Amino acid sequence: MILDVSTLAPTASLGRCILGALFLLVLGSACQPPSSSIQSHLRGRITVAPSADSSDPYRDVRVLVLRPAGRRLDTLGHARPGPDGRFQMPISAPERGIYSLSIWGRGGRTQLASTEYVVAADDTASLHVALPTGGEGVRPVSPENRALRAYRNAMAMYQRLLTRRLRDDSPSANVQVQNIRLTSSVLWSLRDRYPGTYAAEFAAVESLSLLEGWNDSLIVVRARQISPNSPRYGDAAHIARRAEARLYGHRAALTLLDTLEARAPGPRQRAGVQAARIQAFLDSAQVKAALSASQQLRTRFPHTPWARGARRTEHEAAHLQPGMTAPNLTLPTLRGDTLSLHALRGRPVVLEYYRPGLDLYALQRPLRNALYDATRADSVAFVSISTEPDTLINHAFLQDRRLPGHRAIATGAPQGPLVAPYNAAHVPSWILIDHTGAIVDRYRASDLPALRQRLVQLLRPQAPTPSPQPLP
Repeated sequence: MILDVSTLAPTASLGRCILGALFLLVLGSACQPPSSSIQSHLRGRITVAPSADSSDPYRDVRVLVLRPAGRRLDTLGHARPGPDGRFQMPISAPERGIYSLSIWGRGGRTQLASTEYVVAADDTASLHVALPTGGEGVRPVSPENRALRAYRNAMAMYQRLLTRRLRDDSPSANVQVQNIRLTSSVLWSLRDRYPGTYAAEFAAVESLSLLEGWNDSLIVVRARQISPNSPRYGDAAHIARRAEARLYGHRAALTLLDTLEARAPGPRQRAGVQAARIQAFLDSAQVKAALSASQQLRTRFPHTPWARGARRTEHEAAHLQPGMTAPNLTLPTLRGDTLSLHALRGRPVVLEYYRPGLDLYALQRPLRNALYDATRADSVAFVSISTEPDTLINHAFLQDRRLPGHRAIATGAPQGPLVAPYNAAHVPSWILIDHTGAIVDRYRASDLPALRQRLVQLLRPQAPTPSPQPLP
């Protein structure tokens, strides 16, 4: 069943109002799965502590798997436990990905628990929950969801190490290398522990990004082993291209991209590799070659997300290269004030573009928050701009999710005045601006470790220049 909430008016407790109204509609209607190509299954048991209270929030329990779709929610799976608490739930999804699994009481009026849930073809999961949960959370068990939990645990470890390093005034280089090697190794090992799973494919590319600047040879070797069906195949090509260029130069990097594109199974993956080629030419100041590669991408893969950004390659070459003055933005924040990027000069700025509900951003947001937590608000400014123009969707997304810093919504995206100046057609992405207002570099989701390294360099106190000694 697809539910349209466009008629709901915003309120102070917008997220709860939307969800409450939605679930009353869901549970009062027959749930028909959306047209889809991915089928999975969830079974389990919900046990509830007995209560004589007629207002008991744990009565009349329902289990739901949902997908936000703009102002709509698609019901991918719906189950009502039997008298013994057991339930069976077929799940249908439009594509493999991370969705919301939630348990509701009072016929859908009270959310009791929720978690992220991977839906993948032929994945069968089990779920056993005792209500109230007592803070233990909800843990669906299947190969796909074990892999997601392992990925989350590995990234939580990295966040702790990252925060510790950024707060250390004199971090040891040996300790940094050991921490990076450890986290990268753990992430890469998920390929063997959970082969072919969605989270393991994400983790494999994340392991490459951690090695940038530390072990370029290993990056190239491992990039050739990334599955061409990986949802982050284009990111892997982007990372490997830069590593190969550092090792053997620009021509060798283009040859590597030829090899990776030949392995790509479909237009989306090939377009991602072609986008890496455009960036390779821009990095080498070969603007004509970049424009030619951009035209090829738009001609060959016109309906891919990469094509939108390629249309503005000339603008990127003329205005968004490292060292150029960052375009100014004047934006109304969600707090109701107005913010100017020029007014933030005197400290570095991390300008972030994202879209609510995107899997990649859901997996990367904790790392972004770790960067924020490890710095002082008066030393670095974080500005987050959502490219989803619908205010209802943004407020619902931010209701229970932490995103510290300045936040704004780009109305009229992607051609609007908050998105077009930075060509932020492909999200999530970040632009690091130094204290003088100059662009340091642009970063995609695969580049967050590189962003962290450059931010550390900007924040590290510079050694004073020694005074010249008089000649003897």
